[in-house]
Amino acid sequence: MHIPDFLFGYSSLGVPLGILFWIIALVFVVLAIKWARNNLDESKIPILAVIAAGIFALQAFNLPTGFGVSGHLVGGALAAIVLGSPFAAVFVLAIVLVIQALVFGDGGVLALGANIINMGVIAGFVGFYSFSALKSRVGVPISAAVAGWLACVIAASVCAVEIAIIGAVPIGVGLPTMFIYHALIGIIEAIITGIVVVLIFNVRPELTGNTEKKAMPVNKFLAIGLVIALIVGGCAVFLASGDPDGLDSTLLVSGGAKDIFAPAHGEIEEAHDPVGWESPMPDYVLGGEDAGAVGGLIALVIGIFAALVVILLAARIVYAASGRKSS
Repeated sequence: MHIPDFLFGYSSLGVPLGILFWIIALVFVVLAIKWARNNLDESKIPILAVIAAGIFALQAFNLPTGFGVSGHLVGGALAAIVLGSPFAAVFVLAIVLVIQALVFGDGGVLALGANIINMGVIAGFVGFYSFSALKSRVGVPISAAVAGWLACVIAASVCAVEIAIIGAVPIGVGLPTMFIYHALIGIIEAIITGIVVVLIFNVRPELTGNTEKKAMPVNKFLAIGLVIALIVGGCAVFLASGDPDGLDSTLLVSGGAKDIFAPAHGEIEEAHDPVGWESPMPDYVLGGEDAGAVGGLIALVIGIFAALVVILLAARIVYAASGRKSS
């Protein structure tokens, strides 16, 4: 669902609209920083970092969904549910998306605003409020899974509207195609969100308001979370699907290079990229295509540690600026 910059080259309105999306995203990022100042403490910061590293790793792991399409976790619902606020999703996803765009070329620089809106704001708010509405009726696992599915599908639908507005894909093609593909990809989101939420709530029960059950020590949680993220990242290098994701598949359908329910038989025709950013490790590989699996492993390790460290630093800076002390 990472929108690339070349999609803003299909229309003269592309760049102004990209800037508008940036402005909207920045409003929510400012609100997310305010949330962090008021709510983060020494016990929550490592949880925030583990979620960021995990989301980075899982977003690199595309799984096949059928019809020649693959998909990965968005993570907005997961972050919002675990940390109890949609602004947590904005905080985490904004940093993860910046790293992905600047370092790995996954999503564009001009497109960062739209991508933060979709995967941070929309997915975070839909996921959090869906979970909140359902958990007393159907329990945590099912409500988290449903929230993850809804967050994925609605964020994808908003993405379809955005790429129609910038003139990249007609709404009559983009909206139903993105919906169909992400209804399938959302199953992956639902399963992962449901499982991870339950696991984290079990080892860190204070996140649910349960202060009687003993929680896993913060350092142990951080270490285990990092190891799991690295394992997932390693699996992504060797096991990830090579099929195009939901957005790329929609672009292929729009360009006549793919039928909705069949594998692609052509390539995406890219418009002029108005930014032309060249990332140092495109496609999550260090050293180019010739580097093979080793280059992929190194790049993903760098990315996972970057997400972890940048979130830790950003959260600690915001927390220190708040002047509060952990109890």
